[in-house]
Amino acid sequence: MKTQLIRFLTALPLTALLGCDTAAPLAEEGQDLAPAQVTQAATTVSFAFDSSGIAALPSGAIPTQLLPASAFNEAMVQRGLIGTSESFTVAEELGTRRDMESPSWRFERDISSGRVLVLNKVESGPATPQEPGVLQRNAVARLNRWGVPSGEIGEIRQVQSFLQNEEAGELAPAELHRHKTFVLRAINGIRVQGHRAVVTHGVDGGFQRALIRWPALAREGHLLRTRMSTAEIERKATEALVAEGLTTGRVRLSWKYVPRQLTDGTWALTLQVNASLPSVNTDTHTEEPRVIDVDVNAVP
Repeated sequence: MKTQLIRFLTALPLTALLGCDTAAPLAEEGQDLAPAQVTQAATTVSFAFDSSGIAALPSGAIPTQLLPASAFNEAMVQRGLIGTSESFTVAEELGTRRDMESPSWRFERDISSGRVLVLNKVESGPATPQEPGVLQRNAVARLNRWGVPSGEIGEIRQVQSFLQNEEAGELAPAELHRHKTFVLRAINGIRVQGHRAVVTHGVDGGFQRALIRWPALAREGHLLRTRMSTAEIERKATEALVAEGLTTGRVRLSWKYVPRQLTDGTWALTLQVNASLPSVNTDTHTEEPRVIDVDVNAVP
C-alpha cells in the first residue's frame, strides 16, 4: 500500500503555519526576565515574564487604506487575484458562499467571513529552479492587485512543502511539492489573530492556489489601545494563567488584535495580549506551547 506524506521545510514553527496563536521563541537562557510571584490558595505561583513585546503601547489608528468589501466580488477575484479573462459560471451557492468555475480555475468566496479559496485546475509543469524572494514578491504583488494594501501586511514567511511516498514500510526520496508564501495580517505592526493569506506556487513557479481569510475591516468600532501599565498587564496575565491551572513557567507577552464581526458584516478589532509558554519536552511526555488570552480593558 502506498502512502503519501507531506512535509514542510521552513524555519517557521508548524503551529504558526497552521494558524495557531503561538508567539516567537522566548528569550535566550540567562536573559533577565521580570519575575511575578503571588500566593493563592496555599499554592506558590511564580512566572518569569518577558514583557519586551508589550513595552511600547499601541498608539496608531486604523489605516486610511484597507481591503474593500468589493474585493470579494466575483469580477475582482477573477481579475485581481487570479488574473484571468476566462468566463466563469456558478458551480454552487450556499448562503453567502458562492463557488465559481471556468475551464482552468475554480474559486470559492464568502464575503461574510472574508474567505477566498482559489484553485488552479491545471497541474504544475516540470520543476525548475525558483528564487524564494521572487516567489514571495509575486505573492505579495498578487494580494496588492486584489486590494490588500501594504499597510495591512505583517510578517511574511516563504516555505517549501515536500511529498514523500511510503510503500511496504520503505520511504522514497522526498520530492518538492509546492512553494508557499504565508502572509499574516497586521495593523500598525500588531498581528490580527486568524487573518492571513497563503499563496501557493507550483514547482514551475506558476500560481496554483490561494487560501485567504482577510475580511473587510470597519471604519469604526475598534478598541485599539489600553490604559493599563506593563505591571498591571503582568498581574492580569498571572490571573489568566492561574485560571488555566498553570502555576509556573517562562511567559512571553505580546500584543494582538482579535477580530469580531459587526452587524453590518464588517469586522472590528479589540486589543488583547498573548501570554505564551514554551513547549515542554521530557523523557516521559511532550506538551504543546500554551497560549492564554489576556484581557487588557481595551479602549478606542
